[in-house]
Amino acid sequence: MKILVLGGHGFVGKNVVDVLKNSQHEVIPLSLRDGLDLTNLDSAKEHLAKIGPEIIINCAAKVGSLNLVTQQAAEIVDYNMRIILNIYKAAQECIPAAHIVNPIANCVFPGHLDNYAEDRVWDGEVHRSVLSYGSTRRMILVLSDCYFMQYGLRSINFFVPNMYGPFDSTDPNKAHALNALISKIVKAKAKGSDEFEVWGRGIAIREWLFAKDFARVLLDTLERLKGNEFTEPINVAQNFGLSVRELVDLIISEMKFDCKIKWNSKMPDGAPVKVMNDERFKKIYPKFEFTDLKSGIAQTIKYYESVYPY
Repeated sequence: MKILVLGGHGFVGKNVVDVLKNSQHEVIPLSLRDGLDLTNLDSAKEHLAKIGPEIIINCAAKVGSLNLVTQQAAEIVDYNMRIILNIYKAAQECIPAAHIVNPIANCVFPGHLDNYAEDRVWDGEVHRSVLSYGSTRRMILVLSDCYFMQYGLRSINFFVPNMYGPFDSTDPNKAHALNALISKIVKAKAKGSDEFEVWGRGIAIREWLFAKDFARVLLDTLERLKGNEFTEPINVAQNFGLSVRELVDLIISEMKFDCKIKWNSKMPDGAPVKVMNDERFKKIYPKFEFTDLKSGIAQTIKYYESVYPY
């Protein structure tokens, strides 16, 4: 199959491309650096029509820390809504037989829940700290349903926990949470510091997904696409979470870094708990094995050490 990865040079997109390029599929990464401006409908239509993919993996988004999505809330909403509206419109007009595959951050779930089951996604409002980004992720679900309802355009939606791994930003305001932590600690150790600052109080409990594991789930899904439309959203889930404090301990232990941690309680923690129900996932992917968190952290540390200084 011909697979187009939108946002293919970003963090998640690059990990997806890195895994899928070793398959029998033709994989094409595309983003702004290639001239594709997804905020512009004509640009989206031009590139989708020219490539004619059978599968569109939508990893394109403007996202960052809780601090960024709050400070730039209007920009986050505007940019991301334009992207997803144009992707669906361009796909419907230019390649209506294609499948759109969406990784959807678990911030779409109601802020009051502490365990996320797929059928509870509309059971309340998103947490205020992620209002701007979480709301646009919910609109992906709306667009998926509406474009299928009217045009038969098919989507496969995966709810994903906080991802981590290589290829993310070195800017802690733009990087995903665990990557931002690792990046900060690598930098502190390399500079010879004996302490470093962590945003928040460290009490938030999160589930973590190695980005290449998500790519492996995608590859498994594509291999089984015929005869299985994957019409219901699926949690890519392990039903297990750790607090930020526990993560920091894991990182500094792996790095053998003796240091003092300064917790910046002025920065937001976000929703108290985000752990995802894995019942549906285990039924669909019973043999899938996730990367051990310690191993994934070690690989991510190695990546940030390789790109230092930053």
